[in-house]
Amino acid sequence: MSIIHNYCITGKNFNFLNNLNVDIILAGSENKNLSEYPAKWIKDNDGVNISEKNKNFGTLTSHFWLWKNKLKEYDDNDWIGINHYRRFWVKNDTKDITVSNLSENILREIPSDQNFDALLPEKIVMENLKFSKLFKKGFQNYIRKPSLLFNRKRISIELHFDLFHGYRYLSEAAKLMDDTDRVDFENYIKDQNSFHGFQIFVSKKRIIEDLYQKSFDWIFKCEKRFSNEKLTGYGKERLYDFFAERYYSFYFEKYTKTKIWPWIMLHKDMV
Repeated sequence: MSIIHNYCITGKNFNFLNNLNVDIILAGSENKNLSEYPAKWIKDNDGVNISEKNKNFGTLTSHFWLWKNKLKEYDDNDWIGINHYRRFWVKNDTKDITVSNLSENILREIPSDQNFDALLPEKIVMENLKFSKLFKKGFQNYIRKPSLLFNRKRISIELHFDLFHGYRYLSEAAKLMDDTDRVDFENYIKDQNSFHGFQIFVSKKRIIEDLYQKSFDWIFKCEKRFSNEKLTGYGKERLYDFFAERYYSFYFEKYTKTKIWPWIMLHKDMV
């Protein structure tokens, strides 16, 4: 079996992370008091970095650090796993995983069936979101399209983004995409009502490098386009992180053969 080189991105200091035997990347290190974090953690303001952009880029500052400073140490077919401090890839789908036994349950080797290029989480389906939350967030959209009240399957990726992160931001950003992806991505966000969320994945180094190259070329264009926008509040502050989350799902579906794999989300009271 092939070993997975696991990384975990976090913006907070949790003691349990030190016991997992994975490489921890501290997101937004540039704006943190580093004396409050373990010295062995990777700081995303080392080397070539965009750590100072963390407020609006979120986990992207750590993805960028990995791309520019670490991926070159791996062979093209080496497997890299991306976890978040509350979301971890696990060996199998079990409900008995806690902080105390997480380390022994983390996925550390690629399954023997390697007929895939990427492991992804099960998709988030828009029609499964709570109606009360959708209505509260998307009142203006329901006024424009009252039929959405009766047909939840019509809530596309694009409309979902409008509801939670601001009207027309994603569709305007899509126009900035490279010609090789623009039309396909525009169709993807208009036609699909689900996507692989959270920017967690397991894939090969050569694929991740291409993903990062394409996504950051686009994200930096988006940053210029929306530079005069007031990006405040949870839905907008990490706007570029939310853009990338949709693109990552699109990229893996378009360019790779994917496989859905179990992962665990640690609840707040567990960490």
